Amino acid sequence: MAAIDSEFVPPASPAIASPLVGDAIPARLRRVGVRPRQVLAMCVVGTLTLSLFASRDLPSWANRFADRPGAPTLQAIVERWDDTMGRLGLTRPHETLRAAVAWLLQQGWNGPLQD
Repeated sequence: MAAIDSEFVPPASPAIASPLVGDAIPARLRRVGVRPRQVLAMCVVGTLTLSLFASRDLPSWANRFADRPGAPTLQAIVERWDDTMGRLGLTRPHETLRAAVAWLLQQGWNGPLQD
């Protein structure tokens, strides 16, 4: 009854209508952007992270450029990088993940989207 008896007081600032979107990003965060340099920095950090922890896939990627100029040089650089990452032990997460997926497939797992 107290809610019915009290008078409605509108908020101090009007609510900003936010568009209906399919993701869960709040409207206040949607209004804040980043600069192109920040996007470039994020791309560089992501590329370096991938080059560190996914070096086992780089040789097969480099083989796709076999018919292009400079391919032997690229392949040699990629192989040296992969060997270096292996010596530093940075290929262990990749190999562990691959081994786990191979084990799951041997156990008969077909993936989450298949019946």
